[in-house]
Amino acid sequence: MVSSPKPPRRIVIGNNENGKSVVLSDMENPYQYNRGGGSTIYFNEIWTFDDCPIDLSNSKDGANRPLSHSPPLNGAHFRVIESRKEDNKKIDQQAADKFFESMNRTGLSEKMKSDKHWNMHRTSTVDYGVVTKGSRVHILPEDELTMREGDVIVQLGHFHSWDNSHGTNEMLFVMIGGDNDE
Repeated sequence: MVSSPKPPRRIVIGNNENGKSVVLSDMENPYQYNRGGGSTIYFNEIWTFDDCPIDLSNSKDGANRPLSHSPPLNGAHFRVIESRKEDNKKIDQQAADKFFESMNRTGLSEKMKSDKHWNMHRTSTVDYGVVTKGSRVHILPEDELTMREGDVIVQLGHFHSWDNSHGTNEMLFVMIGGDNDE
């Protein structure tokens, strides 16, 4: 197993009982998970909420929950994905698929068998992604494109995967529950 990258610092600010702004936590993100199957992908779960509008009086840690690939149907989550250079031939497909199923808690994620990439999937979500370090290749069933630092993607429930064979990279994602009735 590859050693995990250093988690980002996660600062949570809220209000105390008197309505004053206070730091609720300031530490390395404690919610970092490896993608499984021998992958070098690490999810840093920063915050999740179940419904919108959000109850801002609730200071419960939104990331203190089991890992879920997709957010709640009426909610959203924010994550930082860190990846090191990955050799796709070294992925244990069976273990990766098993892990994918274990984190499909909301049922909004779907795998697609593909010879093009081991992790072809889609989520019934709208995802906003920003490359903050390095580059990543966005794999589609019949196409691919390279994203570099500063590039932004909006994903609307399509089948895709991410290739990390070019080196270390990082992306920020906000995923919002959606409806993918076809």
